[in-house]
Parts: sequence; C-alpha cells; structure tokens
Amino acid sequence: MLEALDLDPVQQQVYEALVDGAVTVSELRAAAGVGAARVRAALAALERLNLVGRFPADRGSRGAERYLPVAPEIAFESLLLAREEEIHRTRRHIQHLAARFRAQAAGRDPLELVEIVTGRAAVIRQVDQLQRSARAEIRGIDRPPYANSDPDRLDPKTGMMPVQAQMLRRGVNYRVIYDTDGLTTSHRFDTDIGAAAELGEDARVMADTPTKMLIADDCMALIPLRAAPNELASSVVVHPSGLLEVLCDFFEVLWGRALPISEYLAGRSPGAPDGPTAQEAKLLALLATGMTDQVMARQLGISYRTFQRRLHGLMGRLGATTRFQLGMRAASLGWLPQAGTSEPRPNRQV
Repeated sequence: MLEALDLDPVQQQVYEALVDGAVTVSELRAAAGVGAARVRAALAALERLNLVGRFPADRGSRGAERYLPVAPEIAFESLLLAREEEIHRTRRHIQHLAARFRAQAAGRDPLELVEIVTGRAAVIRQVDQLQRSARAEIRGIDRPPYANSDPDRLDPKTGMMPVQAQMLRRGVNYRVIYDTDGLTTSHRFDTDIGAAAELGEDARVMADTPTKMLIADDCMALIPLRAAPNELASSVVVHPSGLLEVLCDFFEVLWGRALPISEYLAGRSPGAPDGPTAQEAKLLALLATGMTDQVMARQLGISYRTFQRRLHGLMGRLGATTRFQLGMRAASLGWLPQAGTSEPRPNRQV
C-alpha cells in the first residue's frame, strides 16, 4: 500500500514490523523474513526518509542497537504533501504542453489529424487513455460491438469500466446515448447503466444510432474504422480539426433527439410527490425504449409473468386500458422523460 511513496516491499515490511513492536535487526529479520543485509539497507533508506529513528545500545550493556518508527501520521504527512505537490506540478506541465499542442494543431499536416488504432487491446487502451485525458466532459454513443467485453475488465458489482467510475468520482461529466440494441443484448439497467446514473452520468436512449463514438472535451474523439464492424478491432482517433468539430455537433443533434433516462435509472422520478415509484419509473423508462416485454423483464431481473403483473398494475393505477393510454397519461402527469427537457451541460475546452 505504500508503493505510491516509493517504498519497496522490504522497506514496507521493515517499517510495519517496527510498528508492530520489533526494535532490533534480529527481530526485524524474523518478522520480515529477509536477511540482515537487506534489513540494514531498508533501515538506512527509512532513516533517510525520516521514517525511523536509531538508538544506540545502553552504555555498559551488550544489547543490540534499537530502531523505533516515527508515528505514521507524522512520518508520512510530509511525503504525501511532497508527492501531491509533484503531481500538481506535473499536471500543470501537462496542461502547458496541451496548450502548445493545440496552438500547433492548426498548422499540422492533415494526415496527422487522424490516426488508426488497430487491435482489440490497443483499442481498449485508447478508450482508457481518452477518458483519462478529459478534464470537463466525456460524450459518448454506446452501441455494439464492444471491445471491452472481457468480464475481467468490468466491475463485478456494477458492470462498469473502472476508468469511467474513477472519472465520474473525479467530477468529469458524462453524457452517453445508449442504443436500444446494446440495451437488448449487453447492458442491464440496474447494474452498469444504473450504477453510472447514480454516480452522475447523464444517460439517454435512442434506437438505431449511426455509430459508436467517444469524445473527450473538444480535444479528441474515437470512432470505429468501419461503419458497421462485426467486432471492434480498429478505430480512428480524431484530433482537433474540422472533423472533430463536426463530430461534436453531430453528437449534440442526436442528444437533442434521444430520450432521457438517468433520473429514472437512479431512482429519481420528476414531477409531483405522488409521482411514480422508483420501480414504476424504471418500468416507464423501459417501455419508452421500445424493447420487447421479454427483454424488459430480463433488464429488470424479473420473470415475464411478474413483469406483466407490474405493467398491468401501473396501467390500473393510471386508469389506462392500453399501452398508448398509459403513455399519454404518464406524459400528462410529467411521469415520462421528454427529449430536450434537460439542458446539455456546456462543454468546456481545456
């Protein structure tokens, strides 16, 4: 756990052994399970970092030299502050380099404004890198095929990519349009999409989206190399250019047409206090996607019969005898999300 402060495994073991009460080289050897030379080298390094104090044996005694740890909350505070300052300096330098890069972008060779990324592993790395580069907002269109279908790369509880969760917690805005095909075959409302909504992702849904897309601020975009690939094994990285501006505008057009679902997925239903329950809100959001009853039941993690029972219960509550009436009455009560009702977050160029 202390690798971030540049302590190697032996140094960590020695310091933790000191914290646990070992004070001599022989005791540290036994606790850490390493030789005397490595223990002494680790102690010397810890002394240089002011993490350990050395005390000679008592006069007239034949006792061994003793070592005592500096209290952890004191010992590591200065190291943490120094590391934080180093990170801040690095970030400022990266921002300076980014500004220089953008200043030169206008004069770059057109062939340098796009690059091809080939191979599934390379595409996954590029997706992670693009998300980590964002300072304000990620915009995306999510539809099959997926390069990151490996379950080992997904959080087992939420189904989210770890990078997305990290960036959301860091305060980066996410606006994502989910294609109904992806919802039918790959995503679960209550896990990956619902978890992202809980962290603040602004999600909308749309049928027949034209392409996958990922945009970081106004600085970089990633789209598939082919319009309808069978697998996502190659992508195009688009740097600042007229093409990137078109992609950003294209996303905003689709965003205005897509159906908002985030409030419902996060269990936040708009309207009056007597509005839909969280369960009813999710059911209404699913009905608006146009998916089949079987798929909607699977999305909710319930049986088809239970889904039908909940649907008819909601229809009875609103006095509707058909699904069309249900939609009309839910809309009149403000229970249904409407495209264009939530203002898109302004994208800030950094």
